[in-house]
This record gives sequence, C-alpha cells and structure tokens, in this order.
Amino acid sequence: MEKKLETALDNVEMTYRELVEVVDDMLSPLFSPINTLVTTINSTVNALSVDQIRDYILQLQLKAFEISETKEKAALKAELAEALQKERFAVEFNGLDGSAAVKDKLALVATSSEVVAEALYNLASNLLKTKLDQLHRLVDALKSILMSRMQETKFMNIGSSIEIPGMTR
Repeated sequence: MEKKLETALDNVEMTYRELVEVVDDMLSPLFSPINTLVTTINSTVNALSVDQIRDYILQLQLKAFEISETKEKAALKAELAEALQKERFAVEFNGLDGSAAVKDKLALVATSSEVVAEALYNLASNLLKTKLDQLHRLVDALKSILMSRMQETKFMNIGSSIEIPGMTR
C-alpha cells in the first residue's frame, strides 16, 4: 500500500509541476510587470513622495484594468473546459457496455485529459482573481499612505505658519 501511495503522490506532484509551469507561462506576461512594480514600491515605500504614490496608484489601477478582462476570459475558458469535459464524459459513458459503475469508471479514465484542462483553466482564473484582488488592496494601502502623508504635510504647514506670542522668527 505504501508504494502505491508514494507512486500516486509522485504522479500528483509531477502533474502539478507541469500544470503550474503552463499557467505560469500563460500569466507571466501579465504578472511580471506587476511583480516588478510591487517590488519597487515595497523597497521604496518610505521614501516615496506624494506624486510618486499617486503615480504608482495610477499604474496599479491600469494593471488591474488589464487583468480584469483577462480574468473574465479565463473564467469563461474554465467553464468551457468543464462543459466539454462533461460532454465527453457523457459520450464515453453512453458508448460503453457494462454496469453503471463500470461505465462511470471507464468514462472517467477516458476523460482525464479534459479534467486536467478544466483544472488548469480554473487555476488560471483563480490566480487572476487573486492577483486582481491583491492589486485593489495594494491600491487601497497606497491611498491610505497618501492620505497620511498629505495630512502630515498639512499639519506641518499649519504649524509653521502659526505665530506664538513672544516668539520671533
């Protein structure tokens, strides 16, 4: 039993690596510029000016705009993959002889590539959704930093313009 489990786990790991590589290749053109931008923001956030923060917010919102359309298309691909898998399963199931349980198992084996394709597009869709959600959270965080910096500047300007009796400049 232990050898069978080890083989099954190895097969899952191998399939996982292959699918992740495919999805990474698909999404890399979208994610690489965003990841670079986020790394830059992370390393310089404390030194950013108000104008730089505004610029980064705009850049991130534009990236979110790009991803949103791709996310919806990936969700459609995932739905199509599921529909095609179900259709192929039904065709296979109906074309087989034997009990329902036997037909079910044989049809499942025959449609395994469609199941994997569905999983691949579900992963791509979920990764796009997650990245988009995180972009929105990052924009919100930058907005908070921007507001804080603007408040600090306002207080410093108010404080420097107040004249205190008995004090000369």
